Formats: sequence, C-alpha cells, structure tokens
Amino acid sequence: MKLIDFEKQISQGKISYPAYIFSGPENFLKLRTFEKLVKKFVPDKDRSDNIFKIDCNAKEAENADNLIYSFAFNSSPRFFLFNDFQSLKKRKPLLEKIFENGIPEDTFLIFNTNNKRVAQEIATKLKQQNERIEFWRPFENQLPLWVKKEANELGGKIKPEAIDLLIELTGSELSILFQELKKLVIASGNSSITIEKIKESVRYLRKDSVFDFIEQFGNRRLKNCLRTLESLCMSGEAPQKIWFMLVKQLRDFRLFHELTIDRPDIFNEIKRLLQEYRQIYARTDFKSNQKKKNIVSEIQRATQTLPPSLLTKTGYSNPMKIKQLYMALNFEYSELVKTWPRLIEMDLHLKSGAPDAKNALQTFVTRTLKNPIS
Repeated sequence: MKLIDFEKQISQGKISYPAYIFSGPENFLKLRTFEKLVKKFVPDKDRSDNIFKIDCNAKEAENADNLIYSFAFNSSPRFFLFNDFQSLKKRKPLLEKIFENGIPEDTFLIFNTNNKRVAQEIATKLKQQNERIEFWRPFENQLPLWVKKEANELGGKIKPEAIDLLIELTGSELSILFQELKKLVIASGNSSITIEKIKESVRYLRKDSVFDFIEQFGNRRLKNCLRTLESLCMSGEAPQKIWFMLVKQLRDFRLFHELTIDRPDIFNEIKRLLQEYRQIYARTDFKSNQKKKNIVSEIQRATQTLPPSLLTKTGYSNPMKIKQLYMALNFEYSELVKTWPRLIEMDLHLKSGAPDAKNALQTFVTRTLKNPIS
C-alpha cells in the first residue's frame, strides 16, 4: 500500500488490517504516521493506557507478547509500535505466537523496520493480517507539497513563497522542517504563514554546514567561504569530507563547461537560462520564486534531449542539481583547467593523511577564489 492511500484511510477513520509493516529508510515519516493514527483513533484520556512504544533493543521488549494479550480497561483501540523490530532477539517466537493466537480485537500492531528481509519475514508469517507500507523521503520537487499538506493537517496555511524560504532556511531534514512548521502554525493562529514570519522566527536556525561552504565557494565569496571553513573545522568536521564535496562541485562545473563546448546546440540555451537564474538566485519574493521554478522546468525540458546515460550521470533532471548549476558560470573553463593540476596534487596530499589538512584546504580555496571574474 502507498503511504498516501494509508493516510486517506486514517483521515476517514477506518484502517483495513490489524498489523502494518512500516518499511523503508525514512524513520521520521513512520513516527509521524503513527502520531496521526493515535490522534485519530485514541482519545486523549486513554492514550497513556492504550499506546505502547516498544524499543526492540531493550530487555523489556521480550515481554511484548504479555502486553499484547493483556486486559484492556477501556473500549478504545490499542496500538503497539515495535521500533527497530529487526533488533528483537526473540522475533520469531513472538510472530509465531501472534500467528497462532491471532491479534486481539481493536488491537493494532505496527512493525517498524528498515530491513527488507525482516519485513518479508513478518509479511509471510502474518499472512492476510498485515499490510506493508514503504516510507521514503519526498523527492526535492515534492517537498513543497509535503510542507503544504503537513501545514493543513496541523490546522494552518502557508503561502507558496514561504514554503520555499522555509525549506531553504531549515534544509530538507524532515524532522527539523516539521518542528519549525509546527511552531509557525501555532504562532500564526488563523492567519497564513508568510515570508516575513519565517524571516523573523526561523533564520536563527542557519548554522554553518558543508553545503553553506559549497555555496560560498560557488559564489566566490572568499571571506565568507574561509569563515565557514574555519567554523566547520572547529566544530569537528573533517577537512577530507569538505574536500570531497568541493571536488565534486568543481567536477560538476568543469563538466558543464565541457558539455557547453561539445553541444552548443543544447547548452547555449541552458547557459542563457542559468544566467537569468544567477541574477535572481538570492531573491525570495513570490515573483522571483516563480521565475526560478519556470527556469528550472525549462532546463529540465532542454536536457531531455541528452542521451539517457549522460542525463543520469549529470543529474540534470534533478531540480536541486539545476538550482546549483548557475554557480558554474562564476568560473571560466580555462580557469578550471588551470586549477586541475593543483586539485590533483591537493587530493593526493589529503589522502596521504596530511596533518595540515585544514591549512592546505584554506590555501587551495584562497588561491582559487582570489581573482574573481567579472
């Protein structure tokens, strides 16, 4: 079953099976869906008695069967969430007992696991009593729709341009994004969440990250780039990891310029669109956001004429990749070619376990950005 279909069942107050397997890697969405189940089916007064969150790594989990078949003191449904079910040592005996005795009436078992083999094991043992749901993080182009949906379910409204800014400021980590959205809905009351409200309450969240460093480098802001690098290293970020991301960016820049030379019939138009994007990339007003979205869509259409293998390799079908591609225009192709011998030398130096990794990285950044192009 798809998550969207399961959420519809929850909203309608009628779910089809007594057992569900929450499979896939996105744990926050699993927990969020469990919250929706509890909110819809169990009154506040009964939740302390009817909701069981079982950590399968804990010793107490071995007595889970006694809880499932214990007496209920109210008529509300009972929900059992088995977190990290693959970690339960007596997993098979528990499934055997559930299969033999059946699941009590008005009792629902949620098995949370990211192990495909274990998910199949549960499904095979419980047969027709269960449904499996895969939880995956929304794609970048689906994230705004997810934010809008969650805002509505929280009882709030958020403007499209505010959604874009919220994602930009908080990043795409769903738990953080949801946490800030929830606070904004409460603070906004009956009015819509706007750009101004987000600027007031969310901007403090921005902490230096590797992605901030990459953005500063791509936009040739030497002082900010070095400051962010220093901050990252002081907080314990490994220079080798930062270097890996920087090399990846420089390779993407050089590849774009080489494709522009090899296929001007396609990439001259893409280059023109990216120049338009570069002029407004920092703007967050509604008109600019709409224009940026239109530019990204045009570039996606233009790249569809590329050979499938090249399109996959470049990632130009990914909106987030396209949004960062404008930074390639801040570097001349000849400049990148001249940088390459130093890049290879630096790569070997860092991989040799250099004790001066941070200083070496600072030197590389300074030498590369000290003469910005017009």
